[in-house]
Amino acid sequence: MDNNHSSPSSDLPPDAEARVLKEARKEGFFAGMTGGLASAVLGGKLYRLSRNKTIICGILSGVLSGYLFTQAFSSTALAQLRAEETRRREDVQQVSETDAVSHPNSSSQ
Repeated sequence: MDNNHSSPSSDLPPDAEARVLKEARKEGFFAGMTGGLASAVLGGKLYRLSRNKTIICGILSGVLSGYLFTQAFSSTALAQLRAEETRRREDVQQVSETDAVSHPNSSSQ
């Protein structure tokens, strides 16, 4: 991920992106654990896999689904963060334009 999208005039906390990514990793981890557990249960009961194959199936499914969910959660969370940042910038710009229109001579005094 590139880091050239942060702006110094942002109203968001400086560590907002780090917090969002940490939360996405945590959610991805739990999604992977859930996927691995479900996969192991299905592999053992439905497909009647041996114990070792069931464990391998659960681990591989958990790691793969955790990785993919983490990627999805990260991109979604970063997109929401960018949208919030853009919305705040537009609000600030709109307020400053409204102030300039309502007080046109205040800057020349």
